Amino acid sequence: MALLVLLAGCAPADGTDPTPSSSSPSAATATPSPGQTASPPTDAQITWAGTVCSDVSTVQTDVQGLATAAVTGGDSVGTAVSNQMDTVSASVSALVDTVKSPPENLGDDPELLAVQESIDTVDQSFTTLRASASAVEGTSGATLVDALATLVGDTGTVLSDVGAAAQTITTATQDTSSTLGQAFRAAPECADLTS
Repeated sequence: MALLVLLAGCAPADGTDPTPSSSSPSAATATPSPGQTASPPTDAQITWAGTVCSDVSTVQTDVQGLATAAVTGGDSVGTAVSNQMDTVSASVSALVDTVKSPPENLGDDPELLAVQESIDTVDQSFTTLRASASAVEGTSGATLVDALATLVGDTGTVLSDVGAAAQTITTATQDTSSTLGQAFRAAPECADLTS
């Protein structure tokens, strides 16, 4: 009852109706559900969020494959590392391209910058990894052992950065003021990554 009195005191003095029109096109789509303070995500935002999660998972799998190639490559370790590095390069490029091209209306989302920065960190550590992988090719003996040790170490750094990116996405899913967080929660591809 006190709430009604307070709300009645907020009515304009000129007699105009402060109630928004129910025919407003954004009234139905911009209303958050209980517990949410941001607008619900669009289908395009959910699809984009799902692609980001899928790309992060792919990078993780591909980098793990590079570590496996480095330790099980045998006599053809240089070729195995080179071939897997091509796969890693393609998956990192896809992730970076996806994150750089968010759908409309996410530019000022509080979680977007954090996600983009985490993917930039993955891309930077990948640059170091690429140099390490190149050092393996054409080497042998102690030089090869040293190059492989560096490669495995740099693989660990990329995997750590990918894990941090996944954690950033998980944090975003918990932000009820973030449309992007809601998009990550709604995208089925993010369920395993953020659990």
